[in-house]
Amino acid sequence: MANYLGIFYLLSLSYNYEVLAQKYLTVNGTNFMLNGEKVFLSGVNQAWYRYGGDFGNKSYVNSKPHLVRTFDALKANGGNSIRMWVHTSGGNTPAFNSTGHVTGPGPNTTRDLLDYVREAQSRNILVTFSLWNAVDLKAGLPIDGLLQDESILQSYITNALIPIVRALKQQREMAIWEIMNEPEGSMLMETEDKTEPCYDTSTIHLWDFADWTRQSIPLKNFLRFIGLQASAIHREDPKSLVTVGSWTYKSITNALDRRNFYSDYCLQRASDGEPGARLDLYQIHTYDTFYIYLPHDPFMVDASVYKLDKPIIIGEFSQKKGGFLTSPEQFTWAYNHGYNGAWSWSAIDSDDAADTLAVQETGLRSLKDKNDQSKGGRVNINLQETEVTRCFLYILFGYIAWIADIIFVL
Repeated sequence: MANYLGIFYLLSLSYNYEVLAQKYLTVNGTNFMLNGEKVFLSGVNQAWYRYGGDFGNKSYVNSKPHLVRTFDALKANGGNSIRMWVHTSGGNTPAFNSTGHVTGPGPNTTRDLLDYVREAQSRNILVTFSLWNAVDLKAGLPIDGLLQDESILQSYITNALIPIVRALKQQREMAIWEIMNEPEGSMLMETEDKTEPCYDTSTIHLWDFADWTRQSIPLKNFLRFIGLQASAIHREDPKSLVTVGSWTYKSITNALDRRNFYSDYCLQRASDGEPGARLDLYQIHTYDTFYIYLPHDPFMVDASVYKLDKPIIIGEFSQKKGGFLTSPEQFTWAYNHGYNGAWSWSAIDSDDAADTLAVQETGLRSLKDKNDQSKGGRVNINLQETEVTRCFLYILFGYIAWIADIIFVL
């Protein structure tokens, strides 16, 4: 009797440590794990209700009803994740002083972000916050200072980013920090650097149509911008996951005659050797070109073609610009072909690439309740505390068994 109780005690402790370790979204090789299972992030891009103005400075009270409606639509149609933008170009948050340095997150920003993720958790939705946007970058915008002046970047990290991460790091639903959306949109391209290959962008060609803002900021600046923020996030919250929203596969793979701009080595080299300057997963955006997907776009190939050693999310796509593939066909392809997530564009239906939310709901429903561990994994995730509560009950029973074991031995 005593031996059986002792064995039960040891097994219960083992079970509880394993489940507690999976309380948050983690990476295991090329998979996402949660609650001890492989999971697939099926969701949408919000990506904003009021561009750059959803959080802070009394703006959230107007945005929240619309944002919550998207949560409800996600939950009703089987989705489990959302990508939401925060500062964009810095016009609303964070707070800047007259020299362009950051003094704080901005009034109410941290409170608003915390409320947002808690609304997500109550509906079993994982949140990715995309902090900055390079798609419409212009000289003179606040974000330009962070990219050009390291002292301004450090003021943001110290006075805004770290306080925000600190406030959210205990939230199960806070899944991924995306440093920037599509840096390639403002990046100096077709530049060969024989002295420092990390800053070489010659693998992107004129016909790839990058640097559409014509800001032509050197890759080195972006790597420092991304790397120092990633390092600060990992330092403040070692379990956190960090990524970048890449405009296509062309800047994140060393295969297919391309180069991975955001390798750990290059991010660390541009960030004075900071070991936390790394990405935990890759994110690819993809839209058709003249009504077709090109041969190496994600919906044409398995994820393994890119030869990456981290999870890959197809972070933007749509039926409207989907090469005649429907939203359900795209979600299903991602699930079955080695990708780890799919986020359609976009809930607000704000541009000529965006689908209506109704169309995206059809895509979400195609994966509702899926749980094929040999393919994408579980979609209907649980972010409530029931598993953790069960853990503590097992621990309690384990201690009771241990005490009973002692009594029987005596």
